[in-house]
Amino acid sequence: MGPAEPAPPRDEDPRIASALIHNGDGEYLLHLRDDVPGIREPGCWSLLGGAREPGDRSLEDTVRRELREEAGLDLPVLEPFAVTGALDDGSGHASVRVYAGRWEGDPARLPLTEGVMLRWFRPDDLDRLRMHPETRDLVRRHATGRASVPSAAARHGAGAVRHIVGLHLYLEDPAGRVLLGLRHHDSAFAPSTWHFLAVH
Repeated sequence: MGPAEPAPPRDEDPRIASALIHNGDGEYLLHLRDDVPGIREPGCWSLLGGAREPGDRSLEDTVRRELREEAGLDLPVLEPFAVTGALDDGSGHASVRVYAGRWEGDPARLPLTEGVMLRWFRPDDLDRLRMHPETRDLVRRHATGRASVPSAAARHGAGAVRHIVGLHLYLEDPAGRVLLGLRHHDSAFAPSTWHFLAVH
């Protein structure tokens, strides 16, 4: 007798799997999804993942397949973290099995096949991002359970006086095209405008 076939998921079982990927600096890898109708969380920063397919023997298989297909990622360890809800493709809410894993790479080097970009964010950055509230809460819940990461004040030295300097990056290709970024509508500086990449 061969191995038992996996039981088909019940209606109430999670049928979507996502990866909560973090690094040693206390940052979380988020995926800016395409802003198109008919997909889950359009135009939002979200977690990599997707729906279970017939060939997936488990939801861990699902999330590992999605990571390979969407970003070329193969994490050695993925551990179940939570079951939560997320907006589905317009048909209502669907349960999501979330797996946590650690990765230390540069997201700009990943071969992203879906969405706009991948980027690391600290939990303190989340309020300025367009994202589903349950995703934001999930990241913060995971962050509170981890070993504390030194604060900015600790990294710069107790009692240090920090001087904030604004930087704008001007990038032009050989054809004379200039790279601009669309700033978030809640940005304190130049909201909802196309602008040079800027940091401080």
